[in-house]
Amino acid sequence: MSEKMRHKKTINGPRILLDMFFTRIGHYLYSYASRLDEDAEAIFLNYGYADENLKLELREEDGKNRYCIQLYNHIVTSLPAELKGLDVLEVGSGRGGGASYIARYFYPNSVVGLDLCRRAVTFCAEHYAINGLSFVCGNALNLPFQSKSLDVVVGVESSHGYPNIKQFFSEVDRVLKPGGYFLLSDFRNKDCIGLLREQLRSSGLKIIREETITPNIIKALELDSERRKELIERLVPKLLHKMSMALAGVKGTGAHMSFVTGKKEYLNFVLQKP
Repeated sequence: MSEKMRHKKTINGPRILLDMFFTRIGHYLYSYASRLDEDAEAIFLNYGYADENLKLELREEDGKNRYCIQLYNHIVTSLPAELKGLDVLEVGSGRGGGASYIARYFYPNSVVGLDLCRRAVTFCAEHYAINGLSFVCGNALNLPFQSKSLDVVVGVESSHGYPNIKQFFSEVDRVLKPGGYFLLSDFRNKDCIGLLREQLRSSGLKIIREETITPNIIKALELDSERRKELIERLVPKLLHKMSMALAGVKGTGAHMSFVTGKKEYLNFVLQKP
């Protein structure tokens, strides 16, 4: 191993482990709050996306989640093909808001939301009644699907916490049909972005689009900050407010400021299986 690679491993290893730790804490807090969310208000966890030129028409019931939905819209419309008639998997589907939006607005043949949290999957199965939409409990590192069975795999803000990202990318490659697409939208520390590109290139998938959307994420967090804060104050015990607001990216917290200062970047990738 070269001196450069040793240095890279040294700076990335502890940081990746720390990110994984906070991801686990975040999932616990989200799961806890969800149990108290009788009106199903917390169905999205992502940071959101804002663009002053975007005039996205939404159904009345979706308006309160506009910024979170706009991230999914941006991801899906980055695809150089229509989702209509295709079989789609979302890995890390949480409380199902994103999978529901894709199923209702883009008319795929099927959408499956996969999540490791059984409580989240049970909630989704009971809450959503949409043709072609289903949810399963499963591990991103061992996807419970046949090889070459899916047209599109979507991953939004969950890959940064996986213990073996190369295994996840390998699984995505396995389940995609030839010509299928992988839509990955997530954040990384700025000095880890090169490593992410290397991991993606070694997966067997071809990067056909890469964009940095950090300014759009910052704007969404700021515009949506009061709503997130109000939800946390209602659904989360007071003792956990500060940590929950940080994990939700409320304006002025560490998560929000990490994007503002450039410590973290948010990227959107479109990859295709040859």
